[in-house]
Amino acid sequence: MTVKVERAKLSFQKIDHEGSDQKPATGIYLVGAGVVGAAIVQAHLDAGVSIWIADQDEAALAVAIERLRFSDAEWQVSSPRELGASLMAVEFFSRQEQVAIARTLVIESIPEKLDIKRAFFEEAEEVFGDEAVLCTNTSTLSVSRIADSLKHPERFLGMHFFMPVHDRPAVEVIAGKRTEENTIQQGFRHVERLGKWPLRVGDSPGFVVNRLLSPYLNEAMLLLCRGVSAKRIEDAALAYGMPISPLELIDWIGTPTMFDAGRAFWQAFPERIDPAPILVAMIKNKRFGRATSKGFYDYENQHRSSDLADQTFGLSEKYRRDEQDFTESHLLEMLTIPMWIEASLALRAGVIGDHADFDLAMRGGLGFDSGEPWHTFFDAMGSQAILAAVEKWATLTKSMNAPFELRDLLSRKPPTDAMIAYGGES
Repeated sequence: MTVKVERAKLSFQKIDHEGSDQKPATGIYLVGAGVVGAAIVQAHLDAGVSIWIADQDEAALAVAIERLRFSDAEWQVSSPRELGASLMAVEFFSRQEQVAIARTLVIESIPEKLDIKRAFFEEAEEVFGDEAVLCTNTSTLSVSRIADSLKHPERFLGMHFFMPVHDRPAVEVIAGKRTEENTIQQGFRHVERLGKWPLRVGDSPGFVVNRLLSPYLNEAMLLLCRGVSAKRIEDAALAYGMPISPLELIDWIGTPTMFDAGRAFWQAFPERIDPAPILVAMIKNKRFGRATSKGFYDYENQHRSSDLADQTFGLSEKYRRDEQDFTESHLLEMLTIPMWIEASLALRAGVIGDHADFDLAMRGGLGFDSGEPWHTFFDAMGSQAILAAVEKWATLTKSMNAPFELRDLLSRKPPTDAMIAYGGES
């Protein structure tokens, strides 16, 4: 059911400044009316949870609001209101909501730049007061570093949603060095209120999902530039258990965001990745992804073209290198084994506490569904096959390099047992 909202109330020609010099009302605030921010707001509306959406750009705010759909709840929409010196906000209030918000919670979804996020949260502390819980939706930056300049880092955490938000039930909840446990628990409760799965992860580059995802997506781009067709890459991903092509997933994420995530991964683990040069070329050619209808694929009315975009194919030809004859098994190895290696390294680093949580991360964050838990895919592949692939491809791509100790464990144990032993999981 779509609830008709009186859009005239959202006119930015006449702004209601009433109360603009007062502390904002207690509630949930999403700051950043871009594609991801609007998707997070939509998740709240779908769950019947009242929320404010705010942005510095009134035009962007208006566009985001016009695209929202409303759940079956009865909704009231406020007039625009100023928050502090720079933000304009509109509230969507569900008349049917049963749980009152006792403490303000602010979710930020603004550009992935450390200085921009720090400046915003410094202002947010003043605007929303000492009791508010502040959350960053960063996918690439350290939660602890963002919080370094805050007066109250104990009430700051990461709350990382995945795109497409409506179809990804997991949300990473990340504690910084000084985040209090009570703050984390409030984050957990809010994620659960949205009907999603909170996944507690450590404050490490890429957290968990993006740490596994970065080499997978990068390898897909490298394969494209090694002469492998987009169709064969997609078929291998679907055979693995992924819901869409890795190239289409980059379009969902957006090539600029993918670049930021890839750079963070490369800076943290330069021995683990050979960055694909086609990504920078995509950005220079303004192929920013699904939101602009031009990415690896072309999009019309949100529908993907069946074949790779002609311009993207031309760029893949321009950056063609190391062309080889890959079998279907080779492609599956090249896309999947780097994720298993990264999972083993992340478990050892304490980024996640239980190897079973990787299944939650893969299913809830990436839509993986092979009918079995994620780690059993590699048990079915077998230790000897993984070792043979690592030996065959490690000189071609850094992401297939596995530490000696992990390879030694693989020579004696099934993959999941080797991962657990390498990670030190009790």
